[in-house]
Amino acid sequence: MNEENRTPSKAKRRLAAAALLAVLLAALYLLFAFSGFPFIAKWRTLYIETAMGTMTHQWLATAFLPDSVIQEAMKDVESRFEDNLIEASDIAQAAPPPEDFAPAPGKTPEEQARADFAALFPEVDLDTLPESVSWEDLPILQKERLEGVRTTAGDIVWAIDVPNKILILTVSGEGYQGKLAIAKDSSQVILAKNTLSGRGRTVKEHCEANEAVLGVNASGFYDPEGKGRGNVPMGFVLSGGEYSGQALKGRYQTAGFDYEDNFRAGRGLDLDEMRDAMQFYPIIVLNGKKNIDGSFGMGIQPRTVIGQTADKATLMLVIDGRRVGHSLGTTVSECADILLRYGCWTAMNMDGGSSSSMSYNGKIITKPSTAMADGRYLPDAWVVKGMPFIDVLK
Repeated sequence: MNEENRTPSKAKRRLAAAALLAVLLAALYLLFAFSGFPFIAKWRTLYIETAMGTMTHQWLATAFLPDSVIQEAMKDVESRFEDNLIEASDIAQAAPPPEDFAPAPGKTPEEQARADFAALFPEVDLDTLPESVSWEDLPILQKERLEGVRTTAGDIVWAIDVPNKILILTVSGEGYQGKLAIAKDSSQVILAKNTLSGRGRTVKEHCEANEAVLGVNASGFYDPEGKGRGNVPMGFVLSGGEYSGQALKGRYQTAGFDYEDNFRAGRGLDLDEMRDAMQFYPIIVLNGKKNIDGSFGMGIQPRTVIGQTADKATLMLVIDGRRVGHSLGTTVSECADILLRYGCWTAMNMDGGSSSSMSYNGKIITKPSTAMADGRYLPDAWVVKGMPFIDVLK
C-alpha cells in the first residue's frame, strides 16, 4: 500500500479519537451537571457554592452549568442565614483559674515561672518546649518558629509572645492551612478604622497606624467589578465608640466588643454598650456550640473568623486559600471546629476570599490569595495593641 492510501486511514483514526474524546467529555459533563448520585451531587453543590460565594468568580458556575442546576443548589441558602439571625449572644461566665497556678511560698522560682507560663498559655504542651528555653526565659519569651512545640490539641505552635500575651498556632487539615492567634487580653483588641481618603489600608498598615502587634481583616467593602479601593465598608463601623457608615440588614449581623471586653454577636445588640463593632455573617459559634453545619451555602474559600473563649481570650483565625499545593480554603463549619478545640464561646465569620490576611510584628504571616504581597486594601481590621511590659504575666 502506498503513502497516498495510508493518509486517509490516519485521518479517520484521528477523527474517530477526537469524536470519542468529545463523547467522553460530554458524558462526564452531563454526569457532573445532572447526576443524582449523592457523592457527585455533594461535590457539585460545593463547587457551585464556592463559585457563587465570590464576587469575581461566579462565572465558573454560570458559564458551565444551567441556571436551574445553580438555583437548585442554592435554593435554601437564604433560609439558612435567616435561621442564623439572633438578637444577641450570651456573655460567658469564666471559670476561676486553677489553684495550682496561684503563687505559693513553697514554690521555687523555676516552679513558679512554669506555673505562671502554664496559667497564661494552658494551650501549650509544656513537655514539647525545647531544652534551649530555660525557666528564666519564660516570663519574657517572645519567639517565632520554636521547633517541635505543640499545643495539647496537637497543633503546631508558631509563635509565643509572653510580653504581648499572644500565642499563634499553625492549623491545618485536609486541603487547608492557616494561622490561629490567641490574644489573652481582649481589652487590647480594637477595630482599627481606615482614615485614608483614596484607598483603604492593608492589615499590616492598619497595625502600623495603630501601634498594634497583631491584626486580621474585618469588614467587607464595596468592590464593583473587582476594582474597589477598600475604603468604603459594607455596613457600619463602630471604632472606639465612634459610629460611621450605614447599617445593613438581611444576613448581616453585628459583631464586636462591649465596654467590658466581652465579644458579642447578633442583630439586636445595643450599640451604646459596644466600643468596637462591625457587620458580617454568619455566627459560626454560639454559646460554646457550633452554630452552622456543612458549607452553609458558602463553599470552600479563604476564611477569616474572630471569636472569644469563655475566659475572654480573643481568637483570630485566618485560613489561606486558592493556592494549589498549599491551601485551597475551607468551609465555615471547619473554622468552627478549629475554634471549638480552643474553648470558643462565640465567633463570627468575617470577610474572606482575597481579603483574608494576618499581620504580626510588621509582616504578613499568612498567604493572601491576592497578587498584592501584603494583601488587599481594607476599610478596617481587628488589631491587638501591644501590652505595657509591666502587665506581663499578671
